[in-house]
Amino acid sequence: MNQAELVAIIGKTCVDGHTELDLSKEDLTTLPPEIGNLTNLLELDLSGNSLTELPSEIGKLTNLTRLNARNNELTCLPPEIGKLTNLTGLYVQANKLTSLPPEISQLTKLNRLNASHNQLTELPPEIGTLTSLTWLYLASNLLEKLPTELGDLSSLTDLYLQDNSLVTLPEEIGQLTGLIELQLDNNQLIEVPSGIGNLSNLKVVYLRENKLTTLPQEIDGLNSLTWLYLGGNRLTELPPEIGGLANLTGLYVENNHLTKLPHEISNFNHLIWLYLDGNQLTELPDEVGELTQLIQLSLRYNQLVEFSPEICNLVNLVYVDLAHNKMTSLPPEIGKLIALNELHLNDNLLRSLPPEIGDLSEVIDCFLSNNHLTSVPSTMSKMESLERLLLSDNLLTSLPAELDDLVSNEIVEVSGNPLSAGTEDHHEGHTH
Repeated sequence: MNQAELVAIIGKTCVDGHTELDLSKEDLTTLPPEIGNLTNLLELDLSGNSLTELPSEIGKLTNLTRLNARNNELTCLPPEIGKLTNLTGLYVQANKLTSLPPEISQLTKLNRLNASHNQLTELPPEIGTLTSLTWLYLASNLLEKLPTELGDLSSLTDLYLQDNSLVTLPEEIGQLTGLIELQLDNNQLIEVPSGIGNLSNLKVVYLRENKLTTLPQEIDGLNSLTWLYLGGNRLTELPPEIGGLANLTGLYVENNHLTKLPHEISNFNHLIWLYLDGNQLTELPDEVGELTQLIQLSLRYNQLVEFSPEICNLVNLVYVDLAHNKMTSLPPEIGKLIALNELHLNDNLLRSLPPEIGDLSEVIDCFLSNNHLTSVPSTMSKMESLERLLLSDNLLTSLPAELDDLVSNEIVEVSGNPLSAGTEDHHEGHTH
C-alpha cells in the first residue's frame, strides 16, 4: 500500500466514523501525520509491517484502547505514547526496541503490555506506576536487572521474563502477591530472593536453565504452587522446606547435581509428575512410596543401584523411566504396578528379571536393551498389551518358547544378543 492509498483509507475511516482500523501486513514503512485525525479510533492494528517509528501524531488518538504494532522494525516509541491514557492493551513485541519511554507511566489503564522479542536492556522505573497491569510480557530481550519499582505492579498476575540475561531479581518481587504465573527460564540467575515466599497465590514457576545452586527456605510460602520447573540448574539438593508445597502436581528438576532427595517429599500428596533425569542420585528415600497419586516418574541418567521397592507402592504409575542407571536387579514387587503402560529400564546392569514382571498386563512399551540379561522369564508372555519389547544388546542365548507369539508378531527386538544358531533360525526375520 502506497502513501496516497493509506491517506485515502485514513480519510474514509475518519468520515465513516469507524472505531477500528486494520493496517496489518500492508508493507508500510511510515505512517502519515493524518493518522492523528482518527480521534474516535478505539483499536489500531499496525502489525506485520516495516515501520521504523510511530509519528508523534499517534498521541492524538486519545480514545484508543488497543494498539497493536508487533512485528515491525520500531527502534523506539515516541513520548506521545503517554497521551493514550485509555489504552488497555499495548502490543509492541518483535521489534527492535532498546528502551521504553518514561511517559509509559501515564498509561494507568494499561492491562496488558507485550514488549517481548526486542532488544530492551533495562526497564524505566516509571513502569511501577502501571498498577492496572495484569499481564507483562518481556521475554527474549537483553534485560540484566529489573527496577525495584516492578514490585509496585499490584495487579500483576502473569509475568514473563524468560530468555533474558537476568542475574538477580529485586527483593521487591515478593510484593507481587497477586502473581499466578512467573516465567524466568533461560536467564543467568544465581539465586532466588527470599521474598518469593510471599507469593502465596503463585501456581506456576519456571526457573529452567539458570545458574541456581540453592533455593531459599522461604519457598515453603508458595502454598498454592502446582507446577515447579527447575531443570538445567546447578542444584545439589532441595531444601527440606520444599515439603511445604503441599499442592504441587508437577515437579521438574532435570539436569541438576542432586545427590539426594529430602524426606519431606512425603508431603507431596497431590504430585502426579516427577522428573529428576540427569542428576547424581544413588538412592531414593523411602518416602517416595508415599507419593500415591504419582502417574509419571522419570529418573533417567542417574546413579541408582536399585529399583526401590517403595516405588512399587505407587500403583497409579503409568510411566516409569529408570534408563541409564546402575541397577542390577528388580524387586518382585514390580508386579504391583498394574496400571503401567510404559517401562524404560534400558542401559542398566540388569542380570535377570523377576517372574512377577509378567503381571504388568497393561504395559505397551517395555525397554530392556543394553543390560546384562542372560535370560527372560516365560511369564512375560502374559503381558498381553505389549506392542514393543526391546531386548537387544543383552547376553541372551535363547528365549522361552512362551514368547514365540510375541516374536512372530515382531513385537520382540533381540538383535545384538549371542542367540544360539537354532534360536536365530527359529526367530529369523524377527530380530531387526
